[in-house]
Amino acid sequence: MKIYIWLSEEMSRKLEELGLNYAREVLGGMKRIEIDVKQEIVEEIVKLFPNAKVDSSTTKSIELLPRSFKNEVLRIIVEKRIEPKKALMEAIKRLNGDI
Repeated sequence: MKIYIWLSEEMSRKLEELGLNYAREVLGGMKRIEIDVKQEIVEEIVKLFPNAKVDSSTTKSIELLPRSFKNEVLRIIVEKRIEPKKALMEAIKRLNGDI
């Protein structure tokens, strides 16, 4: 299962300038970050965001995550210069009050 975070041109440029080359180019030049997540993390995310949709048949991704959550993951990536999966885990911990 994956989480896709689509990037604006500005954010894509910022990540490149920082040497954080996590974005993949898809769909005519648009870029996104793809984060692989295990089932236990999928379940935790769905508990945090009940409106999230797990698409196990077509995209094999978690959809309809709040933009604010995705922005928090991006903020952590940029500020701490850490890989996306670690940033995702930190964002989840913050939401759970563990940090």
